[in-house]
Amino acid sequence: MRKFFQKSYFCHSNKFNFNITLIIFSALVFRLFLANFGTLQLDHGTFIAWSNSLVVNGSKTFYEGWSDYLPGYLYVLWFLGKLSLQVPNLQVILFKLPAIIADLLTGYLIYKILEGKKGTKKWAITGSLFYLFNPAIFANSSLWGQVDSLTALFSLFAVYVFPISYWLSVISLALGTLIKPQAAFILPAILYLMIKNKTSFSKVLNFGVLGLGVFVLGFVPFNNFSNLWQFIIQRLSASANQYPYGSVNAFSLWGLFGFWKPDNITFWIGLGISIALITLITLIISKKNIKNGEYLVSAFSLLITFLFMTRMHERHLLPVLAPLLIATVSNPILIISYLGLSLTYTANLSYAYYWITDNFKEIFNPILIKGFIITNLSLLILAIISVFKKINLKIKFNFNNIKTANYFSTKDISNKFAKILLFLVLLFSIFTRLYQLGNPKEMYFDEIYHSFTAKLVLHNDPKAWEWWNPHPEGFAYEWTHPPLSKLGMALGMKIFGENSFGWRVPQAILGTLSVLVIYLLAREVFKDKLTAVLSATIFCLDGLPLVLSRMGMNDSYVLFFSLLSVYLFVRDKNLLSSIAFGLAIASKWSAIYVFPILFISHFVFRKKIKISYLSFLIFPALVYVASYSLMFTTGHTWDQFIEVQKQMWWYHTNLVAEHPYTSPAWSWPLLLRPIYLYDGGDVNGQVARIYAFGNPFIFWFGLYSIILSIFISAKERIKKLGFVIFSYLIFFLPWIASPRIMFLYHYLPSIPFLAIASGFVLRRFPKFRIGLLVIGLLVFIYFYPHWIGVRIPLKLDESYYWFSSWR
Repeated sequence: MRKFFQKSYFCHSNKFNFNITLIIFSALVFRLFLANFGTLQLDHGTFIAWSNSLVVNGSKTFYEGWSDYLPGYLYVLWFLGKLSLQVPNLQVILFKLPAIIADLLTGYLIYKILEGKKGTKKWAITGSLFYLFNPAIFANSSLWGQVDSLTALFSLFAVYVFPISYWLSVISLALGTLIKPQAAFILPAILYLMIKNKTSFSKVLNFGVLGLGVFVLGFVPFNNFSNLWQFIIQRLSASANQYPYGSVNAFSLWGLFGFWKPDNITFWIGLGISIALITLITLIISKKNIKNGEYLVSAFSLLITFLFMTRMHERHLLPVLAPLLIATVSNPILIISYLGLSLTYTANLSYAYYWITDNFKEIFNPILIKGFIITNLSLLILAIISVFKKINLKIKFNFNNIKTANYFSTKDISNKFAKILLFLVLLFSIFTRLYQLGNPKEMYFDEIYHSFTAKLVLHNDPKAWEWWNPHPEGFAYEWTHPPLSKLGMALGMKIFGENSFGWRVPQAILGTLSVLVIYLLAREVFKDKLTAVLSATIFCLDGLPLVLSRMGMNDSYVLFFSLLSVYLFVRDKNLLSSIAFGLAIASKWSAIYVFPILFISHFVFRKKIKISYLSFLIFPALVYVASYSLMFTTGHTWDQFIEVQKQMWWYHTNLVAEHPYTSPAWSWPLLLRPIYLYDGGDVNGQVARIYAFGNPFIFWFGLYSIILSIFISAKERIKKLGFVIFSYLIFFLPWIASPRIMFLYHYLPSIPFLAIASGFVLRRFPKFRIGLLVIGLLVFIYFYPHWIGVRIPLKLDESYYWFSSWR
């Protein structure tokens, strides 16, 4: 034990690292915010019921009721039950807190492991960030409210601490197994370390005896049998046999044959495959003496058991990610497996969440589910191949002849030429947004909420701020979002009149200004003017930002001010960035996802901690409250301001609705389901329709660019490109776990970063640049009538529906 405290990085460090402290604190704040959303009430309610039972009746009689958990987590639930008596209003966050703390400790452990190894120290911060802000991780703990992160923590710590103190290792493994038996799947990594370190037989024996002793002791307070061993066997059997099915909604091998199928035969097949594969891979890793081999064995053991053993739930993949991420630093090809598994795991959680909460609704069709499962199996195969043979991230295009420091092989354009091109792009943007902006003259889609309420704001009507009034027929008072966009529309009507042009023109202007900020941001990130022009051009050629900037809604506001906040922060204009962040939040609460981007940029751009950072604690709140100024001038009180925030929160966290054009978040990059906004009817064989719909070429090429950028960023360690990818993902991946209905327009904030990644790719590979831009422009011209609602022949309109889901 003394050896651990002498050598452990937990207790000894040459200097205090403020960066990791900032990361963990930010991850905590982020998770506490998310903890108010997405709770799976079935699991949450079960934990509360067990907790109450333990507090009221004690442990001896606990198993007289139903429970499929071993005693480990029940100790935690007893403690939470005691605490919840003191703070009953914080029950949701309280019961998610153990998993959240486990996330943070695992992130810190990843940091310490990488920091303590030669050649990986510089990736310690990056590794921690990749884990703590991975949606796959916080979706399980902060949203769903499950505790698989404890399995991840105890199993990883058991492997990490074994060379320092095998006593602590065995205690950690035993406690982890007491909480969830899946922690025991880490044993091959422990055996690998025993062989590698030539552990004596006596220590191996002591390890087994101590582990069994700790495990058995955990059952003692709950034993209501005369025979303790009989009680333990009964509890293990109850836990193992609760779900005797091939796959319990898990995207594993047995899911190919359907979920919830009895595993009478497949149980033994899966067990045999798992033992054989794990043994073979462990021997190969041991023979090759691969760096970070213990973490590689850990990842393989956990992944193989998830994919091939039966009775697996969707959540059981999570412990794979931490050791896999650590192994990735020594074998970069594994980043593909890490990112791919993170994506499929998030999709799996989303599938199971809706299946449980929405009357067994299946949000993915069977073909797509099989696609996810095959992807998981393919990612395992890729990882195995990387063990047999070292794989370089070579992409068809010759990266090796390009200097990483400069990113590009050709010279940049001149300032003068860049300004000319930018002017033309902005001119194109404003023209396409203003052309026939007043049509249709009536309010359509959500304008009947936003623009209607903006008119009331213009006339100082107090009903604009009141949630309790009955809605007039055909309209509704819009109080479910902060008021900045309604103030903007009121200003537009003040200047241009109370007409459709007046309530839409502010959004058109902000849409064009967003093009400008994308140029400035891309130029600042890559220090390259041509990349900036290409990024702005690609964004300008997409249809979804175009449509939403021609409507009386709040999306263009949150987009512009979010981008502005990021740009100003990167430029070290922290005070102005905090004000822009406040304006973004005052447009739409989803702007909160700007914060992780600002946080990541601090490290990517090597910024120093400044006193001006404190402005983010002051000005966003001041700006937000100031956006409600007109509410107070119409006779409303501070208490009513607080109440409307509560009503907004209640509305968005409890919204249950259906809509024919809703779409799951995973489908947005694929452009599977547009939104039918307006139908002007058939007049002499000509129709006028408006669809919120992206440019198919921009969307699909953009998705390709994101994937390619991941390769490039990993191959060449381009952190700034990784920053762009992170910014793209953070705006839409959290929606995958959201229980509310969603639409394609929620994808809008990701599109600027999709455009910047596409601009980077076009800049990198000039051979295809002109041709791809011409295709994008031609597709834009073709779909333009479909986006703005001008009258066109019915035959042309029919040509737009390439897939049945596009109608």
